Amino acid sequence: MTQWFPTTFNVDDRNGYVQWVATDPEFRRRGHSRAVMEALLDWFRAQNVALVDLPATPVAEPLYRDLGFTEFETPSLRLRLP
Repeated sequence: MTQWFPTTFNVDDRNGYVQWVATDPEFRRRGHSRAVMEALLDWFRAQNVALVDLPATPVAEPLYRDLGFTEFETPSLRLRLP
């Protein structure tokens, strides 16, 4: 969890960020990632976190969408320096 300056998207200024979730191939399709994400989202709610961001791979996107994540447009720019 991080705390940022308030924005129009998040006036409470508390943001969650999930860097990545990984499951070893032999343990996939057993609900482990869902259980971890549900517990983490419950924790974020208990901490009054208003927004949670995560980068999603195409394989994991259906799980995150099922948990309520949606695409979100933001006016952001990126510069990759040489």
